[in-house]
Amino acid sequence: MACDRPRSTAQAPTEPLNPNPNVSPEPPAPPPPPEGAFLGQLSPEQVSQLNSLSIEVVVPGMVPAYFTVVEMRIDQGETGPGYLIVYRDAANQCFAVEFAAQGIADPPATQNRLPIRPPLFGSQSYNLNYGDFSDGAMQAQFPGSNLYTDWLRGRSGAYRLIGSTYIRDLFPNLQSCTDIAPEMAVGLVESFTLLTSEPMGNDESLGLP
Repeated sequence: MACDRPRSTAQAPTEPLNPNPNVSPEPPAPPPPPEGAFLGQLSPEQVSQLNSLSIEVVVPGMVPAYFTVVEMRIDQGETGPGYLIVYRDAANQCFAVEFAAQGIADPPATQNRLPIRPPLFGSQSYNLNYGDFSDGAMQAQFPGSNLYTDWLRGRSGAYRLIGSTYIRDLFPNLQSCTDIAPEMAVGLVESFTLLTSEPMGNDESLGLP
C-alpha cells in the first residue's frame, strides 16, 4: 500500500530509547484486569464457590498478572470449612493461600525469617519462614528448602501463604513447582484483603510494585 506522506530529504536525529545506558528502562505496566475480573485472579465461579463457605475469605489483593489459579480446593469437613488456592506462572513458580478453621499449630522454625505486617490483621506481627528447618532432626526427615508464613489469625479461622514444598506434597500434577522469592511472598501477604462478590474496576492494578 502506497503512503501519501511526502518523503523527507533529511532525517531528524532519533531519540535513544534509553538515553542513560546505565539505567535500565522501566518495565511495562501490567495490563488492566479484564471486565468482570475479581481480586486474586479468581473467576466469578471461583468467587461464588469460596463465598459459599460463609466465612471471611482472604486472598492477595495484588497478584502479578502473569500468575493464574491452577488448583482450588474447598473443604466442608467435620473440622470446619477450609480452602486452598494455588497460583503458578509460566516459569513454574508457585504459591498458595490456605485457610483452616481449626487444627492450627505454630509452624516449625526455619533458618530464615522475614517480618510481615499485613494491614488486614491490624497490629499483629507475623513472619515469613523460609530455608531449611532449624532443627537437625527435622532437616534429616524433611530435607530441602521451605517457604510458609505463620498462621494469620482472624475471626473465621487462620490464613497463611505456603510455597512449593507443601504444594508438591498435595498435588501430583505440580511436581515442577518452585518457590517464589521471599520478598514477593511478603508483598503478597501484606496485600491480603477480604474477597467480595463485587468485580474489580479496570483502574485497579494486579501487579506487585
